[in-house]
Amino acid sequence: MDGDTIVALSTPPGESGIAVVRISGPEAVAILDGLVSGAGVWTPNTVHKVTMRDRGGEPVDEVLATVRRAPNSYTGEDLVEISCHGSMQVVGDLIEEIIGRGGRTAGKGEFTKRAFLNGKLDLAQAEAVADLISAETKLQRRVALEHLGGGLSAKVREIEEALLGQLVLVEVSIDFTEEEITTYDPAEVGRIAGDLRRRIGGLLESEVAGGKLRRGIRVTILGPRNAGKSSLYNALLGEERAIVSSIPGTTRDLLRERIHIGGFTYYLEDTAGIGETGCEIEEKGMSISRKAAEETDLIVFVIDGSIDWAGTIGDETAICGRGKTLFVLNKRDLGLHISAERTAGILGVERVVAISAANAEGLDELRQWIYEGTVMGETGEIARERIAVNARQGAALREADEALVRLLDALGQGAPAEILSLEIRAAAEACGKVTGRSVTDDLLDTIFSRFCIGK
Repeated sequence: MDGDTIVALSTPPGESGIAVVRISGPEAVAILDGLVSGAGVWTPNTVHKVTMRDRGGEPVDEVLATVRRAPNSYTGEDLVEISCHGSMQVVGDLIEEIIGRGGRTAGKGEFTKRAFLNGKLDLAQAEAVADLISAETKLQRRVALEHLGGGLSAKVREIEEALLGQLVLVEVSIDFTEEEITTYDPAEVGRIAGDLRRRIGGLLESEVAGGKLRRGIRVTILGPRNAGKSSLYNALLGEERAIVSSIPGTTRDLLRERIHIGGFTYYLEDTAGIGETGCEIEEKGMSISRKAAEETDLIVFVIDGSIDWAGTIGDETAICGRGKTLFVLNKRDLGLHISAERTAGILGVERVVAISAANAEGLDELRQWIYEGTVMGETGEIARERIAVNARQGAALREADEALVRLLDALGQGAPAEILSLEIRAAAEACGKVTGRSVTDDLLDTIFSRFCIGK
């Protein structure tokens, strides 16, 4: 840390009833004392209703202010929290006064970075702060809170401590080579390494679902023109966002909105209908639809079930990977020309769901089907343990696992203690990357640059 005193708005910018401004650093209380005479002797953690004044003595705002003294604050430094009125003019004037008294504008995530560097949080907990801020569902919130509370860190530290315990025994043996003292049992080292690999494997099982939990899942509605794709899009959203009409080709651009199913965020896309056309604009829309189908996580292919659909979809289902496509018969309220079971046989798939987008029939079954097709089977560990490692943490854990594989190979070959020590240390260092015990400054800068300013 550079020893600067930083300031930032910690609530979203814009007009609001209340805004929170934070100051952290060695001069935080002195700066507050310049705004409110006598603040330097306030009792920590008590709320004071005061009027803050600029350097000319003019009132800036009537606020609620609190002093939190180091190390008993979020950042581990002297910290001031000011709740002022949520006018951007008030906030701007207040921050300008703080900067004029020696503060500087905080960078992205700088408050949490200081908390990490001062030992208030480890790196996994710090990353959970960003996850909690961006949480949109209860599951996302629960997982973030479990990580913030140290749930993941505790599991990784247990693995790391087991490794360090064996490392001590192995290195003592190296130190006393001339005395021919063996302080470790190769069989016991192998047993522990195998157990740690299983524990690491359990954590890594949550990585795929954890990635989907954080970044969301892309679902693209595809199908021929006038099959009811936009009606289904609106029905799943619960509001009319796409224009619906009986005129083929109404939708020409790709539309995207968020929905939530089973605690996961889904980015639902409505696309232009596919099929033969002589219209250049429609053809462009179809090109966008096909590209979306190639890049999406899941395709929901909509068929008009009230007509002889076999002649309407042509070869367009060929662009749908069977492993990532759900086929839907729409307009069941008008009567199905071919049953869902027979449709499944014709298409060569296990299941087809019949719905009525217009009457919102069959949507619960479709939502469950979407969930099963994207995350079911990957969420068991998340639901039980509320642990979901991210990509960075997963890479570190795989690095630890690879070191343990090499360790087991070395044990099998009767390798000397020096080799065993090298691999045990590598595994422990990799675990340390999860909690931040062994990370570079560049990596820290990258991680905290993803945070918002003011946190």
